Amino acid sequence: MRRKNTHERKEHITIWIEKENLDYLDALIDRGVFENRSQAIRHAVRSFIKMDKGLIRFIDSASAE
Repeated sequence: MRRKNTHERKEHITIWIEKENLDYLDALIDRGVFENRSQAIRHAVRSFIKMDKGLIRFIDSASAE
């Protein structure tokens, strides 16, 4: 059995998501873009973080002034 290193560790979370957003994710899954909801949501979170990486630096620099 393959052991996961610390960089691959995942945490279980529960979220509430609007029905229209869930329907859209399900449509992507139906079309084969993602295998399941978890994969689609992980992709969305990774995309958000990549897009907003500078946000924390901006907030920290603004509060330091």
